[in-house]
Amino acid sequence: MSTLSTTFTSLIAEALALPSTAFDRFFDADQQHKLKIVKYPDLAFLPADQRAQQQGVGPHKDSMLTSYLLQASHHRGLQAQNLNGEWIDCPPIPGTLVVAIGQGLEALTHGVCASTTHRVLSPAAGEGPRFSIPFFQGVSYDATFEHLDVPQEIMDMRDDILRKRGESRMDDVEFTFTKGKWGHLGEATLVNRVKSHPDVGERWYPDILGRLREEQTSNGEKDGEDQGMEMRTGDEVTVSKAIAV
Repeated sequence: MSTLSTTFTSLIAEALALPSTAFDRFFDADQQHKLKIVKYPDLAFLPADQRAQQQGVGPHKDSMLTSYLLQASHHRGLQAQNLNGEWIDCPPIPGTLVVAIGQGLEALTHGVCASTTHRVLSPAAGEGPRFSIPFFQGVSYDATFEHLDVPQEIMDMRDDILRKRGESRMDDVEFTFTKGKWGHLGEATLVNRVKSHPDVGERWYPDILGRLREEQTSNGEKDGEDQGMEMRTGDEVTVSKAIAV
């Protein structure tokens, strides 16, 4: 998966008319990645107060460059949001991976590669648990927010699409990897993880979570509401190890 992910990002670079090695400087020599095994119980096994929302994972964006999801059971539930704000089903197809663009890639490419907003709905009562295995491509946490030199003709294509849409994109999740707000990709990634897992933030990063909640209060938001605060009802097993790139 390490080789697959770096090969894929090299192809993205070539598609942007950049050298295939354009993203190499954002990886450590012995880059660490993350893989999880996730179980989403069906609604019959959830507390009564959680059944109405049907949310396995709330709307969110991944952090790094790319992520790859193996839908390991037959259940539907994964959905991605299109530019019109509509939720599109991503049914499992045997022998395939679902690829999502992360906020890091959007930041580095001036928004040409838009990050994927997605969510998961829990299986209906009686359908049994849904299983998925996501792989998250890592980046060097010390890497800075350096924009790639995307050719002007590609930037013009991006601008043309935005103009045709009235400079707007319907998105339920805030883009947080803003250049100038964070010093390093690692800092932005940590904050994004705390937003996604407020229970972990309360225990280990209460100062960061406190600042985030102050910002949300000032913007009239709530935990888990439209900002990637994942409402998790799935059981997760995380495997994180160093893999040579």
